[in-house]
Amino acid sequence: MKASLQWMNEYVPLDLNRPAQELADELTQAGIPVEEVLSMDPGLKKIYTGKIVEITKHPDADKLQVCQVQCLSEDGEEITKQIVTAATNVAVGQIVPVAYHKSRLADGTEIKKGKLRGVVSEGMFCSVAEFGISSDLVRPEEAQGIYIFPEGTPIGLDIKEALMLNDTVYEFELTANRADCFSMVGLSREFGIMTNQKALFPVIMVNENGESIEGKASVAIEAHDLCTRFTSRLVTNVTIEPSPLWMQNRLRNSGIRPINNVVDVTNYVMLELGQPMHAYDYDCVADHTLIARRAKAGETLTTLDGNERELNESMLIIADTKGPIGVAGVMGGLTSEVTDKTMNVLFEAAVFNGPSIRRTSKALGMRSEASGRFERGVNHKYTAYAIDRAAQLLQQICPSCKVSVGVVDVYPEPVEQRTVTFTAEQINDYLGTSIEKDRMIDILTKLEFGITESGDTIEALVPTWRDDVTVMPDIAEEVARIVSYDNIAPTIPVAILSSGGMTPKKALTKEVTHYLAHAGLSQIITFSFMHKDGLTNMMLPEGDSRYTAIPILNPISEEFPYMRTTLVPAVIEAAKRNIAQQNKDLWLFETANVYEPKALPLTEVPHERPMACGIMMGKVTEAAWNQAQRDTDFYDVKGVVDGLLAKLGLAESLNNATYKDPIQSKTIATHLLNKGNLNVADIQPSSESYYHPGVSAHYTVNGITIANYGELHPQVVKNFDLSGKVYMFEIDLEAVLSITVPPFRYQSFSKFPGTSRDLAIVAPVSVTSGEIVALIKEHGGEYLESVSIFDVYEGEHIEAGYRSLAYNLQFRSMEGTLNDEDIDGAIQAIIDALTTKNCKLR
Repeated sequence: MKASLQWMNEYVPLDLNRPAQELADELTQAGIPVEEVLSMDPGLKKIYTGKIVEITKHPDADKLQVCQVQCLSEDGEEITKQIVTAATNVAVGQIVPVAYHKSRLADGTEIKKGKLRGVVSEGMFCSVAEFGISSDLVRPEEAQGIYIFPEGTPIGLDIKEALMLNDTVYEFELTANRADCFSMVGLSREFGIMTNQKALFPVIMVNENGESIEGKASVAIEAHDLCTRFTSRLVTNVTIEPSPLWMQNRLRNSGIRPINNVVDVTNYVMLELGQPMHAYDYDCVADHTLIARRAKAGETLTTLDGNERELNESMLIIADTKGPIGVAGVMGGLTSEVTDKTMNVLFEAAVFNGPSIRRTSKALGMRSEASGRFERGVNHKYTAYAIDRAAQLLQQICPSCKVSVGVVDVYPEPVEQRTVTFTAEQINDYLGTSIEKDRMIDILTKLEFGITESGDTIEALVPTWRDDVTVMPDIAEEVARIVSYDNIAPTIPVAILSSGGMTPKKALTKEVTHYLAHAGLSQIITFSFMHKDGLTNMMLPEGDSRYTAIPILNPISEEFPYMRTTLVPAVIEAAKRNIAQQNKDLWLFETANVYEPKALPLTEVPHERPMACGIMMGKVTEAAWNQAQRDTDFYDVKGVVDGLLAKLGLAESLNNATYKDPIQSKTIATHLLNKGNLNVADIQPSSESYYHPGVSAHYTVNGITIANYGELHPQVVKNFDLSGKVYMFEIDLEAVLSITVPPFRYQSFSKFPGTSRDLAIVAPVSVTSGEIVALIKEHGGEYLESVSIFDVYEGEHIEAGYRSLAYNLQFRSMEGTLNDEDIDGAIQAIIDALTTKNCKLR
């Protein structure tokens, strides 16, 4: 938002000789941040208005003209200057900018009198470019050639005064909650309280000198959730022409290009009152009816910029009885544009739903001053003022026009002002101050809050333009920012301190993250959003709960319209981006939440499930003289998952007196006393459709699935445009948290030597190694310390449908050295048990 200090001076008398930065600093300190103080003067010197009274041809140059210009001397006396020019748009009677002898242009060029082809020229005429004004801020016809002032402009007027180039402009970087300050009137309240003056509201009086609007125009609201107030006024017998110079200057200094008197009036009112408006050519609106409704599927509209826009059913439009004539709150349509042929104008001012306008403007790629204001919210009360102010201004600058009697105003549910109740003690306790009650009331009264006192209780009636004030802390902020934070002594808050700590979820996530990073995986962080195409690429069956995803009202892009229900697609996409940069050897992981709605549409906060997900592909080792490169395989991902679950107390390997961590390769010289009570993860083939059915598995504990891992299904790899073998894992951290892990208890190893036996077992291929290990442990007796498989064989000498599995069994006693008799019984018990599974010794 840009605010001209000369324009602001109309509402709040300002000391324009005061350093502009001082007031800017005060406003910033009060929560109305001034991003930049802009001087509109580009350094012009000795350029004044003059009137061309005579034009003759140059005697020695066909393209030059000799102009006699009526000017004023520096002493104020009327003089005539001779200017030689090549401009083709000059004519007798025009008021033009004249650069005198020793004048200076915006680019620093100094102009001196001299001769052009033998004829004396006492200066030069100027274009807007020579004033430092961008061609984007003037009407197209003014961008070329010499700038022509409106008729009646006084001669001898300094160009800086004539074009408001002696102005200072504040550019504000306002927060979204201060929608009231996106207008001159809204800012004037802040200027007023900073300068201890009362801001003046513009006097709005309309001379309704036309016929009644009844029966001549109508408006209707069909989308009541997206439009809450809709007003219209009719002005007839309008002459379309440039707006007065004072209005053009104010618009230009606010960053808006003047167009014509009708359009300039709507922009002026938007800047002044913060209410965006639109003007329609009344005769181009079918049945003279404006309707605020949702667009229909397949409807299109050519907007004022000449582009055809495809509309959808989520967009609010303004339509007549034949179809769309404007995108509500964003841009009007070309068919109802106000042109030089327009004679009757229908003004529209309305209140539209901010989030809807933002979504529409983003979807159509159109951002405007109007849409920005609607997004932040406009004041319902000012809608009626704005429609009257527009009629008043147009009547003022176009005296021939007639304002019809009456306003069409559809306002089905008027907004009621809210109140906030508090005490001075509450405010001071909240701020840590001792501000007097009367001082608080004085501040709030100047900010136009209605104050009612009842004993110590104060009730503040919140102005209609302050939607951001809802509770006592908001009132406290208003008091604090005006008192100035610099005047509030810093204090240490009184609090009962307690030792901090992490929640179980946070502690587990940290432990998992550290382990995976130590295992050689690189952590990534991706968006919490997804597209359902990713789930389709995963080959999830129809009806899978992961398709039930929360749609985002305002997605950051069309690629991410839903909250994610799985981490898999995002992790794969991260790998793809790395591969595109020739990083093909990837071990990546992410720990983050997925979002599971209890029902759609949302009626309560969704469940956030913490998960860990990783992808492993490419080479494991670097090529070197002493080792060959090796591809990532199934046992790498299994080792990562096994090692992590072992660290969390869930994997079987912790039952061993001594085990080797598959990642850290470190021998643990302790074992658990309560190993019989440990939750042991059961491994089974994975049932997830996106894993390779023969090279994947999942772990369950007490029937709860805690991890899936393995090779991605080849079709899934193809769906995601990957190549080669890709391995992934997913760990449900919430499921891990739900499992009670017994506390670790340690003791020293037995000082007696152990003994081992190897068993080669021929088993049906339908019997898993896990089943065999479970039988060995069940029947291995009290001295069995560990079981490990060391060989698998299928082929010659082995019956079809069978395979040979070789196991090493370690036995040890805490009380003495074992002999054959101590373990023979256990071996026989194991062999007998294996026969129940149709297994036998080889």
